[in-house]
Amino acid sequence: MPVRKSVLSEQALLEAARVRARRELADLDLRRFAVEQVKTGRSQDAIADALGTSQAQISRWVAEVVAHPRSLAVTVDELVNRTLVGEISAPDLVTRLDEVKVAYVNPDKRPHSPWAKLRDAHRRGVLSDADTRLIARRTAERMVHRVNRHMDLEAQPVSDGATERSVDEATERLLRTL
Repeated sequence: MPVRKSVLSEQALLEAARVRARRELADLDLRRFAVEQVKTGRSQDAIADALGTSQAQISRWVAEVVAHPRSLAVTVDELVNRTLVGEISAPDLVTRLDEVKVAYVNPDKRPHSPWAKLRDAHRRGVLSDADTRLIARRTAERMVHRVNRHMDLEAQPVSDGATERSVDEATERLLRTL
């Protein structure tokens, strides 16, 4: 007789997300700590001993950062995870997302994009409707500003009224993807 799969409750899904977030943050914090210590001249053996891992693992982390310097940069994933585990508040999340300058990427075509991560955070209740609207608005403002800057370079300035309408329209379009 085949085993019947059961679906997790909303509460269980949220707790699973928190467990996963703690694991991902711990891994990121280990990497950042190890790389920072190597940069200050500490031996990889001493770092490995202090972290309870191997020197080879420390070496792999350092090599990864050398190959991909942005691998330790703050991401949407990290910020959402820190909110999930209670390290930062939702208002702080919105502020920090502004600093990261989240860009729109169609989440249906790129399910692992930062925008898709925001959509997931909104659906799980990590981001309120108001927070989501604010993030969409700020993203729309950056998009419209880039277009307007190019229009200015072409000696075709855009009026403030047209800019505001463009921001409003872009905000509504972005919200539909969240």
